[in-house]
Amino acid sequence: MQKASTGTTVWIVGVLFGLLAAAIHVLVPEQGLTFLWVMLTTMILGSWKRESPWRWILLVVPFIPLADFVHKFLRPQQVSRATLFGAVLIVLAAIPGAYGGSYMRLMIENVFVHKNR
Repeated sequence: MQKASTGTTVWIVGVLFGLLAAAIHVLVPEQGLTFLWVMLTTMILGSWKRESPWRWILLVVPFIPLADFVHKFLRPQQVSRATLFGAVLIVLAAIPGAYGGSYMRLMIENVFVHKNR
């Protein structure tokens, strides 16, 4: 029963991280902050549940271009095509974040958990 509630919790947190990444991308004009946020959150999710880190990329990243498209239709004069392309390139920050978090969790399990046995 505990595994099911943890599994649901991590998916809800992942969606919240994606929504926050989209809000940061739309409201703050700095692309670097969005890249750092996406890398940090995918690393947290990858270390929380280390199996299949690609799912955290697919959970967090799609909210950002979606938010850009919605923002472009609401305020067309403020969003450029370069910003929309940058929203798609954020996946390049999510890949090392998710896989790095997964490998970090594996390293922690190997060093500390097996050491106590």
